[in-house]
Amino acid sequence: MTELIIVISIITLILGYFSSLIGKKLNLVDSPDKSKIHNFPIPITGGIILFTSILISTVYQLNLEEKNFFISIIYISCFFLVGIIDDKINLNPYIRIFFILILSLFFILKNEFFVIEKIYFEIINSEYYFGKLKVFVTFLCILLLYVAMNMADGINGLVILISAFGIIFLKFLILSESFNSIDLSIFITLIILLFFNLKNKLFLGNSGTSLLCGYFIFSTIEPNFFNKVDVFEIISIFLIIGIDMVRLIILRISKKRNPFMRDQNHFHYILLNKYNLFKANLIYILLSFTPIILSSLLKFSVLYFLIISIFIYFFILMKTDS
Repeated sequence: MTELIIVISIITLILGYFSSLIGKKLNLVDSPDKSKIHNFPIPITGGIILFTSILISTVYQLNLEEKNFFISIIYISCFFLVGIIDDKINLNPYIRIFFILILSLFFILKNEFFVIEKIYFEIINSEYYFGKLKVFVTFLCILLLYVAMNMADGINGLVILISAFGIIFLKFLILSESFNSIDLSIFITLIILLFFNLKNKLFLGNSGTSLLCGYFIFSTIEPNFFNKVDVFEIISIFLIIGIDMVRLIILRISKKRNPFMRDQNHFHYILLNKYNLFKANLIYILLSFTPIILSSLLKFSVLYFLIISIFIYFFILMKTDS
């Protein structure tokens, strides 16, 4: 896949360099307001660059036989399209969620493997089947991950880092698989986009975050159907963004506010205000991925380390409040 790496790298660098021009031409610019932390307009072209890389990987994969490859491309593309529309016209969050769930329902009904019919607990070596609830459980998991990833998109580098590390640990540690062309193209693009994002040259936008969410949804549901995948290992990737989502929704509802209205109460904003961007990202990434690393090294269930990570998360929140 050397040729793919070279092509993806060159095109991503070119598109990243001209992101300001592309953003202005396509009217994809994020302007500052009181709910945001940047002080000048920034192009939201990261999603377009990611999608371009996926299209290139699709062409590269055309002559190879890989199960459900093109179905995953279509699913990810649907998420990207919803995101790019939101970047253009700022869709109501409920409308976005509605489109995501309707599109997902179509894929659930058309593909028997695209459903969470069971979960596997490695700690007790047992599977639990959802039976008639499997479509509802699938819907719920898609909804939660979509909302959580969107809420995590607030400071430079965070979603990119979560996604890049998530791809590595998902493929190599959890699924024991090698990268396919989609994995590789997304990973290489994220590494290059991280540079531009940290320099405030571009944002992922909802198109980029949604695309990544679609990728992770498909990349976890499909192998779970065919294999025994420890549910706690999957949860470990998204634990902190998931807990923070639940905390924020409860907090906002308790204050009779829109649960999807952006504010400065996100864990990443709290870390940023307490420390700096580097330390905020570092703490978030360590809390997110240390459990799966320690579990792999020490050969204990990741559940034990997830519990520790949760305690540390709430400890940091309490310390910053005091």
